[in-house]
Amino acid sequence: MKNFADYLKKKREEKNLSMNKLGELSGVSAMYISHLESGKRDRPSPEIIERLAKGLDEPYENLMSAAGYIDASDFIKIKNEKNRQGDIELSLAEQEQEPFALDFLLESNHPIFFQDRLLTKEEKEKIKSLIEIFLRD
Repeated sequence: MKNFADYLKKKREEKNLSMNKLGELSGVSAMYISHLESGKRDRPSPEIIERLAKGLDEPYENLMSAAGYIDASDFIKIKNEKNRQGDIELSLAEQEQEPFALDFLLESNHPIFFQDRLLTKEEKEKIKSLIEIFLRD
């Protein structure tokens, strides 16, 4: 795939979804989807990508990689880490229902974004420290 526009269109068509239907499933307007696919809009924010991933029932990381937020080598590391841990990929709907430990998320190699910016390992450690201070009895 050359870019996010091509990737999004291919995945939507593979699922036999119209732009309107993907809009309903994701909560992203069909007009915005049209602008993404036609290249009139640059890459969307990670939040929009998450909603599109949910609507497409595609792994979030796949769309993040296609949009250029995760480079190819990081993407491969993420996939390999999941395979090493024996994780079963859950659909986004299932993930939303599964509880998770915040400390595990902050300690993992999983990419975490805040305001459209990928957090560094050091920033994740600072956040964890602040949470620990805040939650002390």
